[in-house]
Amino acid sequence: MKYYSEDEMKDLRLAFEEKVLKWKQIDIKKMFGCPCYQSNGKLFVFLVTKGIVITKLDKKEKEILSQQFSTTPFKTGKKTVHNWARIPINRKKDLDQIMPFVRKSYDRAIQET
Repeated sequence: MKYYSEDEMKDLRLAFEEKVLKWKQIDIKKMFGCPCYQSNGKLFVFLVTKGIVITKLDKKEKEILSQQFSTTPFKTGKKTVHNWARIPINRKKDLDQIMPFVRKSYDRAIQET
């Protein structure tokens, strides 16, 4: 299963990276065929076709996120990762609303040892 299409996501990826790559200690890796963003070696967010997956939100943050956006858990093959929130995005302007949640996930990743 292909999770990411650069043809469909290039503009959003570039807009996302323009914001997130200003933060400290960011590494980009490919996982699941997707551009994945890590800090302190910990995955905190990745892009999928027409969406973004945030990996390090606590229960309360996920509840707030799900009140503002249509969220689903990330599915990989037969496995569902319930702790990871997948948010559909289609436009660059959607990023501004999502970035505070991405930042919370980043902050949690950078603090983990």
